[in-house]
Amino acid sequence: MIKNKSDEQIIQKFPYRCPYCDEVVSYEEMDLKLGENEIVCPSCKRSYIKIVDPSSTEGHLRRYRK
Repeated sequence: MIKNKSDEQIIQKFPYRCPYCDEVVSYEEMDLKLGENEIVCPSCKRSYIKIVDPSSTEGHLRRYRK
């Protein structure tokens, strides 16, 4: 019997980094929603946009509010 569905495993997950100063930014305590989110880096205080796409957050949608 051949399986058509492949199982995915995350081997290593890299931390999110600020696009300006390259410092690690944690999104765990932020109230991210699907779509565009304005983020202010805690280190350099510059703002950037973090886009949360429903297809890239499958399995993690409970953390994000709609």
